[in-house]
Amino acid sequence: MVLFEHVSMRYGNEPEILRDISFTLTPGTFHFLTGASGAGKSSLLRMMYLGQQPSAGTLRLFGRDVIRLRRQEYPLIRRRIGVVFQDFRLLDNLTAFDNVALPLRVIGVSEAQVREHVSELLIWVGLADYLYNYPRTLSGGQQQRVAIARAIISRPSLLLADEPTGNLDEPMSMRLMYLFEELNKTGTTIIIATHSENLIHSFPYPQMHIHNGQLSFLPPGVS
Repeated sequence: MVLFEHVSMRYGNEPEILRDISFTLTPGTFHFLTGASGAGKSSLLRMMYLGQQPSAGTLRLFGRDVIRLRRQEYPLIRRRIGVVFQDFRLLDNLTAFDNVALPLRVIGVSEAQVREHVSELLIWVGLADYLYNYPRTLSGGQQQRVAIARAIISRPSLLLADEPTGNLDEPMSMRLMYLFEELNKTGTTIIIATHSENLIHSFPYPQMHIHNGQLSFLPPGVS
């Protein structure tokens, strides 16, 4: 699924933000990704969704060597990855419904199924009255829920979420965590970057912790 071997990453001539990281993620696992602000959590996720190549080492996704991938092969890999970005990245010219529907339409799902699944999911995340609102008319928390729904609608093999509950109150955060758990039970590998100690202590998942550019694995519940 995901293999890092002696991976390092830097931006331009800056010092390495990640150094000599090696790990393998077994399909179907669930991890929190933790570390101080600026530690490199977003950079690690960026490599996993093909937003940035490592400056050294080997990275394999779904058995493919990322370094050797041709640009035209990227979309096929990315279709298997759901991403929740910190800045949401919703398409301003599409309604909440159409933003969430986009991944299904790309892979050719029938419009009848699109209407059923998208409506059901948006209602579940508390947006029943906002299906046809444009992002600019939604609050930050509402936009976040649209972004989460878009990331999981196609049941990806790998879900990467960067602070997915950062703009949400505790009841909605818990509700979405249970949704992530249900997705994980179907086989999706999940990595959630978070600063929330409440999430870390409330759910029994190990942590991938970044400190001083290096990665260690911590047992569930450790702060």
